[in-house]
Amino acid sequence: MTTTGTGRQDKSTTDSQEAAAALTALYEAALRKIRSKDQRKLAAVTRSFESRLAEAHEQLNDSARAVSRAASRADEMEATVTGLRKDKSELAFRERQAMRDLQQVAARFIALNEATNTRLDPRTAEIFTRRGWNTRAARS
Repeated sequence: MTTTGTGRQDKSTTDSQEAAAALTALYEAALRKIRSKDQRKLAAVTRSFESRLAEAHEQLNDSARAVSRAASRADEMEATVTGLRKDKSELAFRERQAMRDLQQVAARFIALNEATNTRLDPRTAEIFTRRGWNTRAARS
């Protein structure tokens, strides 16, 4: 009976080991299937994120190029404004200088006119009056 009992125990142990091995194989197969499915999902998500990252990178590059162009344009405009301000300043200076020269010529003209005792023609008298350079001859 001992042999038979041991034979049953051996068979029971063998059956248990086979059942455990079968369960282990099923468990490992299920794990491989899950891992494979997870790897496919991970690969798909990675591709999606890489695609989005590439698009974002391209947009960032486009924005950087636009900023660079805008900065260059701003520099050009600043240089233009600086040049225009300089031109305006030079023109104002030349205008003041021309006005001083004109006043000098007008004063000489009036002095010459008085020295020769001649009258100003009406148009010249009007110009002198408009400029505030009233003379005895311009009033007559």
